[in-house]
Amino acid sequence: MARPTAYTPELAEAIFTRLEAGESLRSICDDPQMPGKRTVLRWVKQRDDFAEEYHLARWAAAEVFDDEAKTLIAGITDKDSAVAARAKFEILRWRAGVHAPRVFGDRIDLNVDASIDLASLIDRGRQRVLEGRESDLAALPAPASEK
Repeated sequence: MARPTAYTPELAEAIFTRLEAGESLRSICDDPQMPGKRTVLRWVKQRDDFAEEYHLARWAAAEVFDDEAKTLIAGITDKDSAVAARAKFEILRWRAGVHAPRVFGDRIDLNVDASIDLASLIDRGRQRVLEGRESDLAALPAPASEK
């Protein structure tokens, strides 16, 4: 039986349900009953309704990953379980950040609150250049006629 390639609301809903549960798109598309990954990504590009639901499903998956991470942390009882849980936790945290970067991603503040007086910077630069020229001239040996 060939993979489905025609969009149907039922097929889209099945994809969203699995994404929301935290299943990867690759895993979903490996299912012979599902369209290939390329087809799904084409639907994301071409169908605004599908794209919106797709991104909401990804956001819901991030919530699942966050819940799994919290459960994992709660299950730590000793040093050995902490070591084992750390790698799993980092993967869950990373996946949540990828699916919902505004909620779970690393916060990087790119806002700069500074004012620069460009004219005074230019004036100070010019002054340094002039002072440098004067000191360079003073360091030169006197001409032979002045000796």
